[in-house]
Amino acid sequence: MATDRGVLSLADVRVRLGTTIALAGLSLTVGPGEVLAVTGGPGTGKSTLFNTVCGFVRPESGQVTWHGAALRPRPHRLTTLGLARTLQGVGLYGGLSVLDNVLVGAPGVPPVPIVPPGRRAGIGVALLGGVSVLRGLGREPGRLRERAVDRLNRLGLTAYVDADLAAVPLEMHGRVVLARALLAGSELLVLDDPTSGLEPEEADALAALVREVPGGTGCAVLLATADSTFAAAAADRTITLDKGD
Repeated sequence: MATDRGVLSLADVRVRLGTTIALAGLSLTVGPGEVLAVTGGPGTGKSTLFNTVCGFVRPESGQVTWHGAALRPRPHRLTTLGLARTLQGVGLYGGLSVLDNVLVGAPGVPPVPIVPPGRRAGIGVALLGGVSVLRGLGREPGRLRERAVDRLNRLGLTAYVDADLAAVPLEMHGRVVLARALLAGSELLVLDDPTSGLEPEEADALAALVREVPGGTGCAVLLATADSTFAAAAADRTITLDKGD
């Protein structure tokens, strides 16, 4: 449930993109353990909200706060705050399997140099392939692997779990990014149009996964979607944007 002191808050945020007012005085708060969905039709500012939270665009006015303190988001520093996000194809490792791509995003797994999909990995990435990704963790690696496989299966990637990323069709790379974000264990998970490219039954499975994210960790979720059915199934609370919000 939302609290007065949220994980993330926007207060009267106004964003101008060129001559267009993309957000006009938007205020919202995401509380610990809450799943908040932001819905609306094309041009209502859903993606602008996502880009503002992630620091890709700057508000013209208003304030963004993180745990009550003023925040000026920077895209490359979000993970250090405890914020995970989904961006199509960004941060995938061309030298690792699909499963290892998901595991690299999990708590306690060390980062590795990013290799663009389709390119050959160097020795540093190759040495982290397979089960070695889980070595040195202070937790049960088998359970972490099971959770990763579960997320991949429920997102329709069963056939690619152990395959190299290069074997996955480009249009399905977003699902790999999404599976990793769902395993990340961050304080806030930001999902932009997460049902894009999913079949209806896969969207239903994703809604169930999103509902499971807070668990006992208190992780919050902010998702932007045009799919009101998905929003109702996945979220505790929904905000609908209209043009001019």
